[in-house]
Amino acid sequence: MRSGEIRGGEVLARWIRTDGTVIPPMNFIPLAESSGRIEALTWLILGTALEEMYPRLREDKLFKLSVNVTPRHLVSDGFVETLRRVVAAAKVSVRQIMLEVTERSELSDLDGAAAVVKELRELGFRVAMDDVGVGHSGLSQIKRLGVNTIKIDKFLVDGITEDDSAATIVQMLVHLAHDLAMTVIAEGIETFEQLKALIACGVEEGQGYFVSPPLPFAKFDELLKARSSRATAKSRASSAAPLQCRSLNWPGFDPGYSS
Repeated sequence: MRSGEIRGGEVLARWIRTDGTVIPPMNFIPLAESSGRIEALTWLILGTALEEMYPRLREDKLFKLSVNVTPRHLVSDGFVETLRRVVAAAKVSVRQIMLEVTERSELSDLDGAAAVVKELRELGFRVAMDDVGVGHSGLSQIKRLGVNTIKIDKFLVDGITEDDSAATIVQMLVHLAHDLAMTVIAEGIETFEQLKALIACGVEEGQGYFVSPPLPFAKFDELLKARSSRATAKSRASSAAPLQCRSLNWPGFDPGYSS
């Protein structure tokens, strides 16, 4: 979050009707989950994203693509093998794929989920616990699951500049993650003040409207190219200018920037 570099993206679902209206995910994702169609929808979304992002993923081996997976899907028969097949068919590295397991849904089979996470990590995939701070699991469950990353929920990010307890919880989660060799990502960042407060708490990565609202692939690709051009121009200007001390800011970005 100090450099402003975009290092990855999260795949989101939007239902766009023929008349152009957009149905928000809260109106159809729960139905997909309850009807058993979320698994097919997840594979379809991941396959499409991998196809569209293929040039970027091949060019930048550090760029990561995240996709949400329900706890029930994670422990379903054949999940790991299907995931390997889908990613192999896309011809991208497994190390560029992060599976986000939501904490809003209870993990009924923690031991089974931990075994799957262990297998995924051994294969090179990254796994994150999503919505941390508002979900079902406690801190011991996060430890037992053995993920690479915890994602701090927007609820805590919203309160970090107004509620001391929110900042305390975020600091606690950061310390826990570091002790367990995990990374931390803050979700739903909307203001420069939230960004500064999260950095002060030790959070290193984040996402949210402060960077950009959700975008269709073409516009997301334009955003990445624009940021790359801006970073290149800034680097050239810095190398040509004399060294000087500067106050802490977010290099290359205006406070409150969004695209």
